[in-house]
Amino acid sequence: MCERTGKVIFLNGTSSSGKTTIAKELQKVFQEPYLHVSLDAFLLQLPETFLMNRERFIQELPLLLAGFHSSCAAIARTGNNIIIDTVLQEQCWVTPCVRAFEDLKVVFVAVRCSIETLESREKARGDRSVGMARYQYDRVHSHGVYDLEVDTSIMSLETCISTILKYVQSEEQPHAFRKLRMASKIREADNS
Repeated sequence: MCERTGKVIFLNGTSSSGKTTIAKELQKVFQEPYLHVSLDAFLLQLPETFLMNRERFIQELPLLLAGFHSSCAAIARTGNNIIIDTVLQEQCWVTPCVRAFEDLKVVFVAVRCSIETLESREKARGDRSVGMARYQYDRVHSHGVYDLEVDTSIMSLETCISTILKYVQSEEQPHAFRKLRMASKIREADNS
């Protein structure tokens, strides 16, 4: 059994917002190792035929997300530091996610970006579905609670990295996941 849990940095933002770039740069600046775990990479473990079947993919997505979040939490529980790169684009994805990390300290980071910059990046990359960033734009941050936020359309990469690094190395205790868990428990109590 591990004596300590790993540190968790959870990057949430739309497609093309810069999460992967931030994650890779963060790995370079920390003295201790951090695993970069991406939802995109996780889903690419599926067979291509499954990924091409949109209806079936959407049907199975809640189960896949539960597996992704639980596996990320398990990595941290064994003492590994982890940077998670994902898109919580639906409100119903938030509660199961924060519950998976219940006993862990998670620094929840909003990776924001203007819609104009997102759409420009999306077109330039060529490996994204055009319109995905716009679809996710109003959804991904709808839960409204973070420990800190960066905006890649107005902040340099260096500023984004230093903002996150400063928070992680501070004595400040992350609170966003705890608040989101409490809010979900209150909603459940009200509905019962």
